[in-house]
Amino acid sequence: MTCVRACEWTDQPCGLFVEMNKVLVADHLLHWHGVESKGTTLCKFEGCSKPKAMLNLGRHIEGIHYTTSYECPYCGKRWSRSDSLDRHQVTCRPLLDSRARAKKGRREFSLQDPKKLVYGYIVPARNAT
Repeated sequence: MTCVRACEWTDQPCGLFVEMNKVLVADHLLHWHGVESKGTTLCKFEGCSKPKAMLNLGRHIEGIHYTTSYECPYCGKRWSRSDSLDRHQVTCRPLLDSRARAKKGRREFSLQDPKKLVYGYIVPARNAT
C-alpha cells in the first residue's frame, strides 16, 4: 500500500495523483508541469510563494503541503522532515536512556525506525502482490 495525494500545482492543474515521496513529487513536477531542475522555482501551491530551489521543492511540497511527518519512536515528537528527526535523536532523552540501559546490560542496541505519517489516499502500490 502507498499514500497518494491530488496534485495541487496551480498553474496547470493536471488532475493526477502523486505518491508521497519527495523524489516522485519532483519527478512529477518536471514531467507534467515542466518545472526545470535548475535555478529557483516559485512554489505554486495555493497560498505559498516561497522561492525554493528545485532540488528542495519536492521536499518542501512533501513536508509542508502534503503534511508528511516523521515521528520519533522513543518520545513521540513529530518533525516535518527526516533530517530534522535525525538531529533531534542526538539529544532525545528516552532514546539516550534506552541506549544507556542496553550498554549497561551489555546488550546490543539498534535504533528503531521512525514512523512516517502521511495524509492522503491509501492505494495499492505499483508492485503489490
